[in-house]
Amino acid sequence: MKGRLEFGLVTTSQEWLAGELGALDASGFDALYVVDHPAFSNPEPWTWLAYAAAQTSRVRLGTHVTGAPFHHPTALARQVATVDRLSGGRAVLGIGAAYEHADFEPFGFPMLPFAERLAALAETLIILDSLWTQETTTFSGRHFELKGGASFGPKPVQKPRPPIVVGLNRHGEALRIAAEHADGINTWQLGAAQVASLRPHVERACEGSGRDPASLQLTSDLLLARGADRAGAERLAGTLRETARSWGRSPSVTDWDASGVLHGDADGMAEQVLRFSEIGVTELGVAIHHIDELHWFSESVISPLRARQP
Repeated sequence: MKGRLEFGLVTTSQEWLAGELGALDASGFDALYVVDHPAFSNPEPWTWLAYAAAQTSRVRLGTHVTGAPFHHPTALARQVATVDRLSGGRAVLGIGAAYEHADFEPFGFPMLPFAERLAALAETLIILDSLWTQETTTFSGRHFELKGGASFGPKPVQKPRPPIVVGLNRHGEALRIAAEHADGINTWQLGAAQVASLRPHVERACEGSGRDPASLQLTSDLLLARGADRAGAERLAGTLRETARSWGRSPSVTDWDASGVLHGDADGMAEQVLRFSEIGVTELGVAIHHIDELHWFSESVISPLRARQP
């Protein structure tokens, strides 16, 4: 393995974790990420992560990913900074432009065209950085205006600010925004070869922003199908692919197959994990929905892989 690959637990429902956060903190996982969909019957993510901060002492806490259109930048800056302070500097902001139709109009959020949502995302990242690192912030853009003149608080513990990771599955404007304003990118359900195909685009985007490509971390989230053969993994990927497309995600970012699903036994999953490490992925998120899966993956996959590291 190329250095220490870290592991995040990704969950679309926090209910099963409420009494198990201590077990997560004691496991081989390095981070916990929750989703941000108004249409899901989940607790508000950053409020819940503040609760999780009090139940843990080690794992990083964040979102994969916060939908920028559902949060005013000032409110989001306060939420993330609060979690960062309560956790002693463990907050991670995963953020994206959002895509699911059911998350927008039913809850009063206008669903702007994708290009407009990306422009608003870029403005959000500029404002967040300024609010976290400057005493006062003045900003005037197409989507937000901050008149400034007042000191913003609370400030995060992490300096200069908590890590920002932009969720994306293809190259383009979102990648350019990430290279300009973020610390990493996160792909969802792509196989190692698909993620590797993004690397030349990452390098060009970073060079265009005058930064070292190695400074933009590459992270990936995968599904978990313990014991499934490749055909079963293909069926799971296909079901999620069609569901996501029915929600409004583009076919170009939902080219999902079994390579984005950790499947088989522990040895087979370890080999899949190694493929991601070899292409430069620094953190692998695993979608888990039960405490037994958490323990099994930590003990059967993460621990043996860590034992192989120098």
